[in-house]
Amino acid sequence: MNIGKSIRHIRTENNMSQEDFAEIFFVTRQTVSNWENEKSYPDLSTIVKISDRFGVSLDTLLKGDMEMVNEISEKASIGIKWNRIRRTVFIVVSVMIICVIISLAVYGTVWAVRKNNLESKFNSTISELGFSESEERYYIMKNNGITYVLPHQEMPSLLDFSLDFHAKHLDCCYENGDCNFNVRISGDMYSLRITDNSDGQDYYIRIDENGGLLSDENLPEIAEKQYSENAEKIRNIMKYGIGIYNQVY
Repeated sequence: MNIGKSIRHIRTENNMSQEDFAEIFFVTRQTVSNWENEKSYPDLSTIVKISDRFGVSLDTLLKGDMEMVNEISEKASIGIKWNRIRRTVFIVVSVMIICVIISLAVYGTVWAVRKNNLESKFNSTISELGFSESEERYYIMKNNGITYVLPHQEMPSLLDFSLDFHAKHLDCCYENGDCNFNVRISGDMYSLRITDNSDGQDYYIRIDENGGLLSDENLPEIAEKQYSENAEKIRNIMKYGIGIYNQVY
């Protein structure tokens, strides 16, 4: 006896129409008809409900219906595989989430320590060197006619994912005749800006760590003249300025 015949036998034994039987299991009469005529099978959960409702063992319901048994076995096997896949995916995703949380916690700790160290060093050093804060939040210190200017420094926010100040530089400024001179030290990059106050023209010159011109610089005559006249002073400024830069940063 196959599952279709078993269902028909149960239904008729209990004097039920297909409509009555369908109503119990929340399906249509046509669905019950398809079961009995072997056009389709009830799912496993429905088979279990039929077994419980009418007190018929699963062995009796499925006895002789190898196609149904094989289908149930195949579905069970697929279910087991999917359960394994879901468990594997869950474990992998969980491990990834845990790794991300740990990484963020470690980075947050490193960032906080780095922030404290950088800002403490910066603030204590500029205080020792005699810098004072201006209204524009620049730090200024004057020595031998040269004005040394540092930007206000704070560590970038945690979500900037940076462990250093964004803009690290020192400007060394002085005036000579009709021109203003600004030597900028920024890491291993050095530049000189000469501003002609008579016409407001700016001349930008790249220099090395000793204040010398880089070999590929081709200067206008007025800029070359002003640089030559101030070369010695610029060299002294570079030596002193690099010392300040290294102490602060």
